[in-house]
Amino acid sequence: MKVIINILIICSFSTCLYSQMAVVEGIVTSNNQVLENCSVQVDNIDYITKTDQKGYYKIILPEGSYGLTFSNPKFETQRIPVYLKKGEKKNISIKLKPITFTDIDNVVIIGKSALQKTKETPYNVTVLDAKSFYNSSLDLAHMLEKAPGVKIREAGGVGSDLSISLNGFTGKHVKIFMDGVPMQGFGSAFQLNNIPVNIADRIEIYKGVVPIEFGTDAIGGVINIVTAQSTKTYMDLSYSSGSFNTYRTDLNMGHTSKSGFTIQLNAFQNYSDNNYKVKTSILDLKTNVFSSEKFWVKRFHGKYHNETGILKLGFIKKRWADKFLIGITLGQEFSDIQNANLMEIVYGMKKRMGTTVMPSLVYGKNNFLINKLNVKITANYNRNYNKNTDTAARQYNWLGDYVPKKTRGEGIYSLSKFYNDNYSSTANLTYRWNDMHSFAINDVLSGYKRKKSDRVSIVEIGSVRDTMRRTNLKNILGGSYNFNYKNIWNTTVFGKYYYQKVKGPKNISTITNSTKYIENTEKFNTNGYGLAVTYFLKDFQFKGSLEKAYRLPTDNELFGDEVLELGNSVLKAENSMNYNLGILLNKQFKNNNVIYFDISVYIRDTKDYIRRIIEQHYGTATYVNHGKVKNIGIDAEIKFYYRNKFSLGGNVTYQNLRNKERYSSVSGNRKDITYNDRIPNVPYFFGAIDAAYFINDRVKRRNNLSIGYTFNFIEKFYLNWESLGNKKSKYTLPQQLSHDLIINYTLNESALSVSLELKNITNEFLYDNYSLQKPGRAYYIKLRYSFSKSHKK
Repeated sequence: MKVIINILIICSFSTCLYSQMAVVEGIVTSNNQVLENCSVQVDNIDYITKTDQKGYYKIILPEGSYGLTFSNPKFETQRIPVYLKKGEKKNISIKLKPITFTDIDNVVIIGKSALQKTKETPYNVTVLDAKSFYNSSLDLAHMLEKAPGVKIREAGGVGSDLSISLNGFTGKHVKIFMDGVPMQGFGSAFQLNNIPVNIADRIEIYKGVVPIEFGTDAIGGVINIVTAQSTKTYMDLSYSSGSFNTYRTDLNMGHTSKSGFTIQLNAFQNYSDNNYKVKTSILDLKTNVFSSEKFWVKRFHGKYHNETGILKLGFIKKRWADKFLIGITLGQEFSDIQNANLMEIVYGMKKRMGTTVMPSLVYGKNNFLINKLNVKITANYNRNYNKNTDTAARQYNWLGDYVPKKTRGEGIYSLSKFYNDNYSSTANLTYRWNDMHSFAINDVLSGYKRKKSDRVSIVEIGSVRDTMRRTNLKNILGGSYNFNYKNIWNTTVFGKYYYQKVKGPKNISTITNSTKYIENTEKFNTNGYGLAVTYFLKDFQFKGSLEKAYRLPTDNELFGDEVLELGNSVLKAENSMNYNLGILLNKQFKNNNVIYFDISVYIRDTKDYIRRIIEQHYGTATYVNHGKVKNIGIDAEIKFYYRNKFSLGGNVTYQNLRNKERYSSVSGNRKDITYNDRIPNVPYFFGAIDAAYFINDRVKRRNNLSIGYTFNFIEKFYLNWESLGNKKSKYTLPQQLSHDLIINYTLNESALSVSLELKNITNEFLYDNYSLQKPGRAYYIKLRYSFSKSHKK
């Protein structure tokens, strides 16, 4: 509430500051034809508009110096400096040269195009254009896999638990943002494998060192989903259906009036029976022995569905605010739980459900109070309700057969209900002294509280632990200075302050297999720093960065998820020295031929590494501080575009994530046999090849057909420490090869499209976390209709 009151005071005060504004307008053309939907961005501030059907644009700004960037994926980007006086009306009309940087149904790594500003920062960042996937049935998570160095790890099919691996670091080491707002605590109904690609404009993937604007404690990196923004009246509706009784619906619509009032709605749903076949050992319920032979069986308890709606309304381009939006997100989900974190342990009646309610606020103002000072404030409060049910006195096997048990609960007897309360607020101030020097301050405050009511645990078992508070408070403050010399040399230096306070149950018993819990409080604070540099030379860009970073334990790591993960409230913060070097080539040749090449090497030297481990008997997971871990890796990508007709590309990642803890005992006198082993259950060598062919309708010239192919490769890796056990009997994930195909036909320049996707065409065995099998061969059909209408001048 304090944040809202402060915002309203700021808004009312700034209303009276500007009695006169300046106007810049013009027409964008190419080859004597007007360009509709061309982006016009005001550099260094969070504002962008697009040209209408006549190629016309108009921007109202306070007095000051600006840079206007004109961009369209099919044309060369141009930047025009401009100085505006109070009351001045200036005309800037330009002509853009054609260029090809698009790939209709495959990843688009934008070099010098609409995403130029992000791509040309000193940070090791990859940018994916989500618009290229609008006609596919992909979700945001599987779109991310198109980027080098990124692997998506799921526990099954639609709606399954998800973790993202980036440069060898996985799960909570990688932070997810949406429009710069942290998604931590949004709830599983809003995890990335549930969100359709049509909600996004692009995805920014920062590897290792990240800008202070995110105010994050990530060591592995940051993924920022930039949602689609439009001042037009628009609608985008799609429906897909496919294997395993899977269907998805997605609706995006919005309207902005001439007065600046805007309303936006995003709604989507996912449903699947997840009844695909898996090959596994089967438990003999009479002898309680697993079969030595593996059999094909169909999953029988994997139904999942979720529904989510996001509504935002407010004003844009007003004197008191460039953007002021109030939003509400509502979501619900239901999931049967088929198996534990180990494939052999199967359930038949275990389930979970949850709901999410999240109000939000966004305020942005450029030239706030004084010229060149920009401010952006965001805030959200999220309440998740969760219910986990495991009360059946049964033991199942993969055939769906069961026998009665003497005790209730297929895993751990529970009928728990709990609320997770999360809040987050971000304040960012940026001051650009001139074209060469700028300063920024960013502060992120976030909090978490869980209130639990488990009738089984408290009443029947009488566990004191379940009545104890679970809270987590974080604050990260950052400041940075940026030096930009003629857009040739760009350097940023920054510092961060970290603070965390955790309350939760702690076992102080010194007796083996005994518990004595107290409510414990842990506090932590420290400082970090970093540097990022980039240099441009003709078609090349060189990048380098380093950071002393910390990662504070997350809510799930501290307190578990009350289903398959147990918490550890005394986890220490990780700390790491991160180093990155990269070279990028973006070269255009004659006849619209383009080659793109990007290679980066990195080092992560981490202490108190937080590692997820699996308890073998029950299949539950928990987290521990492992010690020292070092990762040296390389990412490379190359892509070639030929005359708007064909594209071919590939990426490869090799990462050497190894245990550097020499001693395993508390006293430090016993050598660790796993020293210098690779960290188990982490892929170390993987890549992909993609190709696409485009056929345009020569008669109508408004319809087109595209055919895309993707090959994925993952080298085999160990599930457990490679130095432990017999080499012949060790659990490994085998080498995995898969092939995907997509065919898309678009009518009337994307107004209506139909797509057919074939995934895992050769029906290969595909695995993820601890050998949990993913779906085999599958097909999906997607229908999409979209339109947009510009306002008349």
